[in-house]
Amino acid sequence: MYKMLRVFCATAWELEGERRAFNDAIGEFNETEAMKHGLLYVPVSLINMRDKRPYQYVVEENIGACRAYILALADGSWGPPERNLERDLVLAAQQSANPDFPMCDVTLLHREPSS
Repeated sequence: MYKMLRVFCATAWELEGERRAFNDAIGEFNETEAMKHGLLYVPVSLINMRDKRPYQYVVEENIGACRAYILALADGSWGPPERNLERDLVLAAQQSANPDFPMCDVTLLHREPSS
């Protein structure tokens, strides 16, 4: 039996490739390291949908069930109004400060523009 640790990964619209690479890395890490310790890291992702507002409640529910939250931004903005990620990051940070939630780690990554 494995202990499941959920990790939420949200990415800016143009970082879909990075989100997929994250999922692949989690799978490889599970196979090479985590499983031998009785752990499985479960990636939870905000898929590349144009408008997440109809699903915001589900997004927040999923964040609340995760141990870690990773947000990757590309252009310094939070995204268009229909996919704004700032609220999700704030929620994850609030939950990481509250012992009633499993959230332990919140990470914000920013891809530098290529020159």
